[in-house]
Amino acid sequence: MRRIIKILAVIYVLNGLYMLIMPFAWYENTPGVSMLGPYNTHFVRDVGLVYLISAAGMFWGVRPRQVNVLIFASIWPALHAIYHFWMWIGRDFALDQVALVNLIGIQIPAWLTLIIAMRMRRSNWLP
Repeated sequence: MRRIIKILAVIYVLNGLYMLIMPFAWYENTPGVSMLGPYNTHFVRDVGLVYLISAAGMFWGVRPRQVNVLIFASIWPALHAIYHFWMWIGRDFALDQVALVNLIGIQIPAWLTLIIAMRMRRSNWLP
């Protein structure tokens, strides 16, 4: 389970850095993002920072006796996933590239992180 969390954290780091270093490229190349409104450098970089903070918490949270940090780090991705699910409902459950990116890039990582964190917490994970 720790390995999965670390892989997801690396993905979050890469996405966050992409958003910080090349925000306009991220905006243009991520399917569905430009549909949500005009480009805003400040907003893209702010969200990139949140991805980096979540990743840092995930890396810290897989350490012994730090599972509460992991749970905390998984809150933003889960809320982000709920918001994107709500947007998908508003798009009449469209099954397109935007929905696929939402599923693979937002929903699965967010819920997988939270589920693993809660299981680790339930088992009083102490390696």
